[in-house]
Amino acid sequence: MKAFFEKNLKKILIVLCAILVCVFGYSAYRIFSTLNGYRVAEQTYTEITEQVVTVVASPTPLPAAQIKPDVDPEVSPITVDFEMLRNTSTDYVAYIYCPDTKINYPVAYTDNNFYYIDHIPPDTVNANGTIFIDCRNASDFSDQNTCIYGHNMNDGSMFATLRDYRTEGFYAEHPVMYISTPEFNYRVDLIAGFVTEPTSFAYAGQFDSEEQFMAHIELCRDLSTFESDVEVTAEDRIVTLSTCTYEIDDGRYVVVGKLTQIH
Repeated sequence: MKAFFEKNLKKILIVLCAILVCVFGYSAYRIFSTLNGYRVAEQTYTEITEQVVTVVASPTPLPAAQIKPDVDPEVSPITVDFEMLRNTSTDYVAYIYCPDTKINYPVAYTDNNFYYIDHIPPDTVNANGTIFIDCRNASDFSDQNTCIYGHNMNDGSMFATLRDYRTEGFYAEHPVMYISTPEFNYRVDLIAGFVTEPTSFAYAGQFDSEEQFMAHIELCRDLSTFESDVEVTAEDRIVTLSTCTYEIDDGRYVVVGKLTQIH
């Protein structure tokens, strides 16, 4: 055996070098592809935002009950040109915005929960995917609980910000988000955020009774990583924003908020 290796050492070294070159090349390709995917997604969404969104009011980091005198809690800080947005894709049904964060994206809706995991409208394959509404929900936020999904990207884009709500301090500075649709604007007063599983109770869209809905809200509060004094009644509607997290296997971090229609 020793003689064999000595005789073929040069060939073995050549093969090993070739393998290392292939591994390096593949790794470099994967890194380039990932970074290029981030760049393409950022460019695409930046162009959409610049074309269709106008910030019309100074957002506030305070809860609705503590709004600064010069900021009207009943007016959305953004306006969205949905006619122009839907020229890009008719699957765009809403827009979500969280002041002073990267959450500033159009929201899509289609007949399955797979396509927009790795596609950007109109038909671009991209690992960043698109923020999208659960296909089991209505697209107009008329359900008691509308679920919205987005990736937790390493560059902090898409719904990566949601995991920052694991700290009380981040919630204190960002207790409100905004959702716009072609028909209405909503303020989203955040209620709770917690780690859960893909099959969690958190993704229930409808409830059999007022008691069941209120029990759902209380369970969300009990599990929450931050405390919120936002009041919720049985007549309210909520949204559940979901992204991947890593505290548990196949984990999700969800942020739950109450929808309030505003101007």
